[in-house]
Amino acid sequence: MNGRIDVEVTRTSEVRRGPVVTASLLGGCRIRVGGHVVDTTSSRQTRGLLAYLLVHRRARIPRDVLMDVFWPHAAPAAARNCLHVALTRVRAALRAADGEALLERNFDTYGISRDADVRLDVDQFEAASALARRASTAGDALRAEQAYGATCQLYAGAFLADDPYLEWTLSLRERLAREAIEAQRGLMHIYLRRGDHGAAAVLARSVLAVDPADEEVNRGLMACLASSGQRHLALEQYQRMARTLWRTYRIGPSAESTALYEAIRNPGPYRSRP
Repeated sequence: MNGRIDVEVTRTSEVRRGPVVTASLLGGCRIRVGGHVVDTTSSRQTRGLLAYLLVHRRARIPRDVLMDVFWPHAAPAAARNCLHVALTRVRAALRAADGEALLERNFDTYGISRDADVRLDVDQFEAASALARRASTAGDALRAEQAYGATCQLYAGAFLADDPYLEWTLSLRERLAREAIEAQRGLMHIYLRRGDHGAAAVLARSVLAVDPADEEVNRGLMACLASSGQRHLALEQYQRMARTLWRTYRIGPSAESTALYEAIRNPGPYRSRP
């Protein structure tokens, strides 16, 4: 991916008096307070609860909401006890990283201190993704390429990948994964228009590893292969796509995909289409 773009996450104008909290939740869970690592490996509950409070740090979360999110099937008394234990572990992990004051309680609500300067990779990723969409809509190809590239670089993997069954993460994980795929698709099209077929093929294969039935990306990979003189591989890619579409949806390739297939089969010079 060519170039580099610095994505700025909008911050309030107030001066932060608390510590800098750096949280990387894409591809796993890595949290630092200042230069100190917070232990998120010893306890799954500590990891999940702290991540939840960081993602929802702009609000104070009522105790009953936390109980319902993390222990929805437990009796109220049992859920309160589980929450008490989990909060104690969160405080201990933060205390060991010199960040005890980060967790605040106000009556029966909990949250991350508003004085903390929280830097969350999810925020940076979403800011880059939104910038890429705006630039693409505005026809600013250079800015779109930079922002798409930043989005792809920031996506280190699934949100809280170590905890794939936490219910509260599911919709957010799926949305972030879709945004990552859209960024790869957008960057693929930019590279195709430029004629950078090697880079476009890498992105196409990355998307197809997740969604092998994506016809648009399959066509992009076919165009890359055909334009680099690998017509037989392009034709094989079409056949692979056709089998996947039938197996998954019981449908055949679209007319556009079939037309591209026929154009590649036809002898003579071939020019890729973006």
